[in-house]
Amino acid sequence: MNHPDRRRAFQLLFAALFVMGASNSMLFVILPMVTRAMGTGEIYVGLIFAGSSLFYMGFSPFWGNLSDSKGRRPILLVGLAGNTLSLTAIALVAGSALSGALVPMVAMALFAFSRMLYGSIGSAIQPAAQAYIADRTGMHERTRLMSALTAGSGLGTAFGPPLAAWAGGLISVEGFVLALAGVSFAVFIMIALALPEHRAPTPRKPGSQHLWRLARDPRLLPFLLVGVAGWTAQGVFLQTLLFYLLDKAHLAIEQAALVSGTILAGGAFLVFGAQFILIPVLRLRPRALMVVGMTLTGIGALTMALGSGVWSIGFAFLLTSMGTGLSRPGVVSGASLSVEPREQGGAAGLATATAGAGFFLAPFIGLALYQFVRPEAAYGAVALLVLLAAVLAVTSRRIRLVG
Repeated sequence: MNHPDRRRAFQLLFAALFVMGASNSMLFVILPMVTRAMGTGEIYVGLIFAGSSLFYMGFSPFWGNLSDSKGRRPILLVGLAGNTLSLTAIALVAGSALSGALVPMVAMALFAFSRMLYGSIGSAIQPAAQAYIADRTGMHERTRLMSALTAGSGLGTAFGPPLAAWAGGLISVEGFVLALAGVSFAVFIMIALALPEHRAPTPRKPGSQHLWRLARDPRLLPFLLVGVAGWTAQGVFLQTLLFYLLDKAHLAIEQAALVSGTILAGGAFLVFGAQFILIPVLRLRPRALMVVGMTLTGIGALTMALGSGVWSIGFAFLLTSMGTGLSRPGVVSGASLSVEPREQGGAAGLATATAGAGFFLAPFIGLALYQFVRPEAAYGAVALLVLLAAVLAVTSRRIRLVG
């Protein structure tokens, strides 16, 4: 691929991950607002995310594996179509719920269905994009470019919450989500028309390893375990932040939405800076990224458990964001570097599936402890989990071999 094609391809993939990040992060403001307005409990928000995460965990390896034989661009387009459909459905359900046209339980079920569209189809975006980069990079530059690509999701995550809080008050919740669906569709058109893919898909060899055997492969397993721990931590923080501001800082719902949007944006900009600037400059290896990232996440979780004001909650969230921003590229690039070229799609899909696994576990570790024990217990459990993951990154022979 020549230099202009390479640059255009990266820009298009960056745009796809930006839209994906914004589509997910805005829900961490919108869903708590809608559920509190309808009078439903916190656990329902977690169950909506758990359901979609279960689909994401199952389907993202499938899409990544399929991209090995069908090509990266077709699978990427499938994912963007799913994301657009999911956003459109969410907009329609939110508008009907807030107008009183839907009873709470029906609205919750339809929200869950809308998110499952993303989990089953939209989950194709990230593994296809990561495998596209892996196909076209050598070992010496893969961590840097994977980090830069992942930063697209981080930047989208930064813009999603404040835009949702601001636009929800200026126009309407459903209007904002529909506008984002339009942006998702525009990126679909641009990739369909302009993403270069000159390389033919690699035919499957008869003896190639089955996807689920690859998931248990000792080359990949330590990276996947660290990835699940990191995404579980992030899921707990994202799903509880607005509730914690309401319950510990005693903010009104409108204030909490704006403050949580600002904190989420600040955390996402830190992630973007870590992945787009810090990692390429320092040229950190996957193992160092995972150890430092998990340690920072654990410190952030302990700080959150001890905090009660807006500033301490915000600082704890920023620490956790920096930690997950460092560890995630370590997991993705480490998984890619540990397998053969013909296994890149499957490895990318499995690395992406750690997000689904983490967000599936988060309600049962986070929101269940938050609602039925006490809020601080959720963050104590997160701290223990990620510090164990840091120990695994230090002691695992497989992770040491990758570097």
